[in-house]
Amino acid sequence: MTPRLYEDILEEIEQIGIFKYGGLPHWGKNRNLAFDGVINKYKNAGKFLKVKQVYDSQGLFSSEWTDQILGLQHGVTVAKEGCAFEGLCICLHDSHCAPIKGYFCRPG
Repeated sequence: MTPRLYEDILEEIEQIGIFKYGGLPHWGKNRNLAFDGVINKYKNAGKFLKVKQVYDSQGLFSSEWTDQILGLQHGVTVAKEGCAFEGLCICLHDSHCAPIKGYFCRPG
């Protein structure tokens, strides 16, 4: 088994900063999980979405990912086997990690 300790520590810090302390994710660096409901953390989100609709009514500057982040489509998290390793979900069930490799859902 390859040690994941350094990566695990970074992921734990990311989750603490964003979910426990209400931090904002870096739009170019964080994984999908960090963006779950992020649009609600911005007080002018509604105004931004109105301006976006005016200037990009055809969605030329949008993608499935940006629409998910902005709350215009279903959420950015995906619950599937191994999703926690990919940063697509919070580990709620052992299958979200890799129980075959000895990784289970446990509190940090």
